[in-house]
Amino acid sequence: MINNLLNYFSNPVVIHKLLRSGIVIIVLWLALFFVRRFINSLKIDVEKRRQYLKIANRTAAFLSLLILIPIWTVTNLFSYLNNSKTVMGKLVTSGLAFLLVYLSLFFVRRLINSLKIGIAKRHQYRKRASYTATFIYFIILISIWAGNGKQWATLFSLLGAGIALALHEVLLNIAGWVYIMARRPYREGDRIELGNVRGDVIDIRLFQTTLLEIGNWVGGDQSTGRLVNLPHGQIFKNPLYNYTKGFEFLWNEMSILVTFESNWEKARKILLKCGEEESKDVQEKVKKEIERMSREYLIYYRKFTPIVYTEIGESGIKLTLRYLTEAKERRIVEDKLSRKILTEIGKTPDVVLAYPTYRIYKKGEKGES
Repeated sequence: MINNLLNYFSNPVVIHKLLRSGIVIIVLWLALFFVRRFINSLKIDVEKRRQYLKIANRTAAFLSLLILIPIWTVTNLFSYLNNSKTVMGKLVTSGLAFLLVYLSLFFVRRLINSLKIGIAKRHQYRKRASYTATFIYFIILISIWAGNGKQWATLFSLLGAGIALALHEVLLNIAGWVYIMARRPYREGDRIELGNVRGDVIDIRLFQTTLLEIGNWVGGDQSTGRLVNLPHGQIFKNPLYNYTKGFEFLWNEMSILVTFESNWEKARKILLKCGEEESKDVQEKVKKEIERMSREYLIYYRKFTPIVYTEIGESGIKLTLRYLTEAKERRIVEDKLSRKILTEIGKTPDVVLAYPTYRIYKKGEKGES
């Protein structure tokens, strides 16, 4: 075995490959060395420097493989590329195309991450770059595996039949994605409800939308911390509610119950006063939003100020405060209002909060029939 190895490495062809490989490794190592020194000399933060070093290492490794594989392959790599009819040649070409597209996408995403723009915009640019790279690679694959026009027609016929029979759900999700991209019923950052799921949109991909869930076991439209993936096909099957698109405000209600003996008019004035104080800033924003939306939608609000409704209940008088608030601030505003109302009621002796009560009589006492 040792003799075979010695004979192999004493072969002039192998020696030539070893020399070429050594030169390649030395050149790439020297280039990487100077690039790393240059990066370390930059006046940037540690995290960004670490990212740049990682990019340099990965690039050097990729270039090494790209150069060393043609040198050491037993059969000439490029002979497969010259013969486009061989399956192996198409596989090799497809693999190289994937590496080139992926490497380009890698650098484009790194470039986008280094831009000094908002997080939402940076996320959108990354998604567009990924979609563009996927589309380009798909076109390259078609050009590799389908030669003349007849082969193209056959390929698309087979793809269409397979999709229609076996991938109807996938096709429905893609159609949903096209609808979302074209009509924009929601975007990243919107708060939506689709089916029985509510949450904030944090990502839109080809087949699904990812939500940061709100509600469920958590009250007041607060986040649960769970991520929910919604297939895009659901948009054709269930009603979609958007809390924030166009008009980022909603009407919220909170109720209190006071005893029949209480001065309910004072209680009503307390609720109205607290509601007006808390929603004063919101009213101006709402007026501007309504004016803007009225140009596009048939929408008209005549009253933006809080309203208090009175209702006679079984255990007391129910007072309901209705007020406008930002969709994502509903629980925070309700908390502030509750504390204000409780403080004001505590200062008013003739207003007493009610609760369900029961009266029990012993046999023979007044009230028994």
